[in-house]
Amino acid sequence: MSRGQVRAWGVRAVFLVVVVGCMAWSLDGRWDEVARAVRRVHPVALAAAVLLTGAGLLATSVVWRRTLAAFGHDVPRREARSVFFVSQLGKYVPGAVWAIGVQARLAARHAVPVRVTVTTALMFTGIHLLTAGMLGGALVAAGVAPAPGPRWLGGLAALACIGGFVPAVTRRLLRRAAGTDLVVGWREPLAVVGLMAVAWSCYAAALLLLVEDRSPAILGALAGAFALGYVAGVLVVVAPAGLGAREATFVAVLSPVTGLPVATAIALLARLVHTVADVVLAAVAWRPERVAAGGAVATAGPVDPELSVPAGTVPGHDDDRL
Repeated sequence: MSRGQVRAWGVRAVFLVVVVGCMAWSLDGRWDEVARAVRRVHPVALAAAVLLTGAGLLATSVVWRRTLAAFGHDVPRREARSVFFVSQLGKYVPGAVWAIGVQARLAARHAVPVRVTVTTALMFTGIHLLTAGMLGGALVAAGVAPAPGPRWLGGLAALACIGGFVPAVTRRLLRRAAGTDLVVGWREPLAVVGLMAVAWSCYAAALLLLVEDRSPAILGALAGAFALGYVAGVLVVVAPAGLGAREATFVAVLSPVTGLPVATAIALLARLVHTVADVVLAAVAWRPERVAAGGAVATAGPVDPELSVPAGTVPGHDDDRL
């Protein structure tokens, strides 16, 4: 094994140790509660919840790949899943930049400039926030998901989130945030919203398997609580994977429907199920990088020294700068 391979494996091992340590820390002091919550659910239902959650995460990986392709980088499906799911483990490390940093590192193997990766990650997060706001706001307005304040605020929030997918608004926000113009019509936003609808539906169905009462009313409350919890978790950027903020919001919205003990148990199980699904998908999707002689990572073409990726790979751009 060459020195470059040893270094690559060393970095990977350190990353995995940090991620596992942070995952364990996120449930520190609550393992007894988690164990009690797990014992209340049939093992088959728990396994099915993990599978449904994994299906939702797979839908979001397609959203990420389509967003990246909009910048001219059509990474093959298998490689894209590897970059996406392995980098997602970085969200369990405290701070808001680790997942993006790992994503940029892995995407560079496929000639994706760092700025494109970062912009894609920001757009991906924005898509999640907007669709979560649409879902949570609509369910609050319908009275399905109880939330503090008047119900009309939920409807207003949902409409504002829908406005974020209007092509003219998307282009303006992207120009302001990333300093680049991107041709956006109606087809792509509608496709993205459809994929995210699949993802949120899978998450809600997975949560429904974790409760005894599986009525439609409970399904709506679970979906609204999870969506609003996601928004809170993303906005509290210092929390690893939204730890604390997501669960607190989830319990606050769901407890009027199910009671505090059940809502707390479901919040813990939701955290556990999503963590297991993230780890399994990362393990299945992971692909080792090829290290050429001398320890350099193999690339497919001439390298732009400033970007450290093969130059001239984005149509319409001379040097891949957006």
